[in-house]
Amino acid sequence: MLQRWMKSLAVVGATCALFASCKKNTYSPDEPLVSAYTPSVFTSGQNKIMYGLEPSTGNVKWQFTLDTNLMATPVVVGSNLYIPTLGLLYQFDARTGKRGLNTYTVGSIYSSPITDGKTLYVASISGIVTAIDVTTNDPTKMIRWTYDSGDSILSSLLLYNGSLIVATTKGKIQALNIANGTNSWTSSLPAVDGGLRSSPVASGSNIYIGSPDYNLYALNVANGAVKWSYKTDGIIHSSPIAYGGNVIFGSADNYVYCIDSTAKTERWKFKTNDRVHSSPAAYGQVVYIGGYDSYLYALNIIDGSIKWKYQTGGLIQATSLATDGSVYTAGYDKYIYKFDTSGNLRWKRDVGSFIISSPVYYDVNKAYYPSITGFGPY
Repeated sequence: MLQRWMKSLAVVGATCALFASCKKNTYSPDEPLVSAYTPSVFTSGQNKIMYGLEPSTGNVKWQFTLDTNLMATPVVVGSNLYIPTLGLLYQFDARTGKRGLNTYTVGSIYSSPITDGKTLYVASISGIVTAIDVTTNDPTKMIRWTYDSGDSILSSLLLYNGSLIVATTKGKIQALNIANGTNSWTSSLPAVDGGLRSSPVASGSNIYIGSPDYNLYALNVANGAVKWSYKTDGIIHSSPIAYGGNVIFGSADNYVYCIDSTAKTERWKFKTNDRVHSSPAAYGQVVYIGGYDSYLYALNIIDGSIKWKYQTGGLIQATSLATDGSVYTAGYDKYIYKFDTSGNLRWKRDVGSFIISSPVYYDVNKAYYPSITGFGPY
């Protein structure tokens, strides 16, 4: 009995000692918890609403009504999301969807901007290219340089080997020095009614671009001279990708083409049911591309055989995004879709209006974009 009483007394004594040591000024300071940011998928329909979606479910994390519509694909630089519209270039926090302090007036933007992580390069439909320093909030230092291309720009910009490649609607391909915006060379492709909308892509010593004169062109990256061309039976608004020694693109003749970049000959072509103005995306050994027949196609890059296809409710013009075992696509049926690489639909989200802009995936540490973004509407 005495032994049990002494044990109880010891417990009470220890408890008293504990409370005695916990004086008010010894508590840990109350500090805000570190915010836990999660990945997002960014998309916008032609109802001026920008969405940040939860990638695993498609649920809306945040949305914001812009002043004008979005045609081009947004760009993430660091933790900032830059949204190019037909009136303004917006800055948002990519993690929270909160609008930033900076809004840039650079004209109507159909061309998707590009960045090297410090400078954002933006082209307006009027043909003015602007280099914006995104590391400063000083309005007197934000604009590094501007360049007048002399014609309207719908094609997305390309950064390659220290040059910014700009394609205008009348077929001028221009290489600008990224340090100061001076012109290094200009090449001219045939001017055709409707204008050039395909965006350039580079690999090795070549720049590849499609043309409304039915040709895919390979230009010398050093001086812009045409090295070779490949003719289809339709205009090429689709932006090519260079992947594993191949150049892959769509045409208004209803085909997706794969051209050997060395032999300059057709490796394969795949027939769809309508025009293919969307640009391809590649992931693993599969090419993903949407068509005006409303299908998203998954094609074997080796021989062009079909692995799977999925019919949406409207034509697909935006470039699909393939990353991290998932494929995102969007079109004129007002939905953005998520598939796994086997073609299983994971979710779809109605954004209220048809979608031209390509989706962007942001995982907090890095943003993932379509292989190359598309062109202006028509």
